[in-house]
Amino acid sequence: EAICLRHAGAIAQGETVTIKLETCLVPDKVCIQIHNGGDPIPPEVLPKLTQPFYTTKATGTGLGLAIVKRIIDAHGGEFCIQSSAALGTTVSAILPLVA
Repeated sequence: EAICLRHAGAIAQGETVTIKLETCLVPDKVCIQIHNGGDPIPPEVLPKLTQPFYTTKATGTGLGLAIVKRIIDAHGGEFCIQSSAALGTTVSAILPLVA
């Protein structure tokens, strides 16, 4: 939810956010991706987005993505944010499948 809310606040009226759930090329993992085709996240901001209490907004705690990353890490997963002017922003969570 934090990832979706972060993206919801980062898009302009009329822009599209795409959420995909797919299996990865690596066996026994699932990949969840959220894509936003709007303005890119500045390169100097990207590495800070999962730091606790870091925010670019006037309101909020800066804890949302930090908590998301810690939960994904605790489950043996990977969390990645990629952003460019040409491709937009994609947030990916790769999690192991548990039988």
